[in-house]
Amino acid sequence: MQKYLGLIKLVSTPLLLTLVLSACQKKAPPAPPKPPPAEVRVVASRSETVPVVNEYVGRVAAFRSVEVRARVEGILEQRHFVEGSEVKKGQLLYTIDPTPYRIALNDAVADQARSAANLASARSKEKRLAPLIKENAISQQDYEDAVTAVKQTEAQLAVSAANVERAQTNLGYTKVLATESGKIGAALVPEGRLVGRGESTHLTTVDRLDQVYVNFNVADRDALILRRELSTGRVKAGAGTGSAQARIFLPDGSEFERSGKLDFSESQVNPSTGTITLRVVMPNPSQKLLPGMYVRVVYTSGERPNTILIPQKAVTKTPTGHVAWVVGPENKVERRDLVVGEWLKNDWIVEKGLGAGESVVVEGLQRLQQGATVKPSPWAAAAPASAAAP
Repeated sequence: MQKYLGLIKLVSTPLLLTLVLSACQKKAPPAPPKPPPAEVRVVASRSETVPVVNEYVGRVAAFRSVEVRARVEGILEQRHFVEGSEVKKGQLLYTIDPTPYRIALNDAVADQARSAANLASARSKEKRLAPLIKENAISQQDYEDAVTAVKQTEAQLAVSAANVERAQTNLGYTKVLATESGKIGAALVPEGRLVGRGESTHLTTVDRLDQVYVNFNVADRDALILRRELSTGRVKAGAGTGSAQARIFLPDGSEFERSGKLDFSESQVNPSTGTITLRVVMPNPSQKLLPGMYVRVVYTSGERPNTILIPQKAVTKTPTGHVAWVVGPENKVERRDLVVGEWLKNDWIVEKGLGAGESVVVEGLQRLQQGATVKPSPWAAAAPASAAAP
């Protein structure tokens, strides 16, 4: 039995060695090939001078709104205009019954004539007494009384002249004239009614609409930030904002054909709203802008030089902020955390985190990892739909 066991050992040992050697001689499986670099499209960040633009809700007001009022008491005899029409300065609008004022003027004129006659008589008497007083033919008192009578009648004549002027003015007020050119509103008082008793009755209103005001409110915080940036030079009042600082969009969404400029800024903050009122004056030759209309105001307050811009597609919003990927040396990508401002058309304004001329990934963001090698190619923005094809 031991003999057979020894024989098995002799046979199995070389066989085992042969199997081990043959297993060692087998080649290891080849390593999987490395994936090719991810293809991405990049664009260079650029530095430009951009306008500082904000949008507000504004309300239109007439450039000048004049209330037409009755300045004397009387019966409103006639209206001489068409409601809603254009009137010129000095045009006759209403007639108030002039009869009592014509009579008052005649009385004043008669009184003035009487005072003038009295003055002539008093002066004649004073002239007759003047040589007599030199000869002591009359008393000093008689002559002084004559001089006093002249002064009194002169004063009466002055009062009479003032009464004539007052009567003429009141008679003139019976013709109510337009004091401003513009569009006249509705007649507020019908013909035949007594007006002007106790107070000047409001008859109608004339609005000047060839140019209008647009009032809007700016938060006090935004106003302080803008003033700070202007003082530090980060924002400059550019030449392009001198005469055309505001664009207006009508309630139907269309843009008004004219631009306006800032005309007035309130000197104090409204305590109930925390806002400052600003006013823009707008040319309005076609009178599309009407008082009381709400419009959208796109206000350009200045220009910000050396502003970094990148396409909106290059920025990713994360729970912690905004991120962009930059292709650096040896085509390796780097993640950048950004501080962004507002949109400017199709671009983001980058305030921190990026410089000018850096290659920013616009397409292929999904496969990127920090430090990965990529294959960049230039990116071009798509043409607008209106200009894509003839």
